[in-house]
Amino acid sequence: MNGNYNIFNDLSKVHKRSTNVLILSLMSVVCCTVVSIYVVFRTNESVKNRFYLLDKGQKVAAVRVEDPKRALNILCEGHVRNFHELFFSLEPDLQFIKNNIEGKALYMIDHSGERLYNRLVDQNYYEDVAKSDYSIEVELDSIHIEYATYPYFFRFTGKQKIFKNGDTEYRNLVTTGYIKETKSTDNNLNGIKIVHFKVVDNNDL
Repeated sequence: MNGNYNIFNDLSKVHKRSTNVLILSLMSVVCCTVVSIYVVFRTNESVKNRFYLLDKGQKVAAVRVEDPKRALNILCEGHVRNFHELFFSLEPDLQFIKNNIEGKALYMIDHSGERLYNRLVDQNYYEDVAKSDYSIEVELDSIHIEYATYPYFFRFTGKQKIFKNGDTEYRNLVTTGYIKETKSTDNNLNGIKIVHFKVVDNNDL
């Protein structure tokens, strides 16, 4: 009789230990799941608030911005500035011009930019720049963006600094357009695009 009691007692202990192990395993799984969800959430939040700084269309750094309004301002102003540098800064090298405009700038704008580019090509503008052996840099004065309505209207005001035969000349560069959200791609990391682009003033000073 006593032997049967010992066997029953041993079985009860084994069952109790198995139950404890099962409970501990379940608690571990729950804890791991909670921690994983938290890490994924924090990672997503970090990515949402991270914006890339671009230099002539090339990604050079990522910055974290908590304020959504500030983030939008950085994104839009940087997009407009980089487009103008890529499109209007020129060197006496047709391949350089083509790489900057066709390979980068035109991905940042709608068909209005392509129409302007094709018109300048038809006028042999880029060939003249290359043959004349002078270079052009863009100098920014201001970028005004109206966020009250969507798509966002912008006005770019600046100058083209022209180095020609040892001299420096200046030409006004005033443009307008709208900024519209679009799908982010490898060729357009910002996920925004310039639409209805117009050159308002590009006269010599």
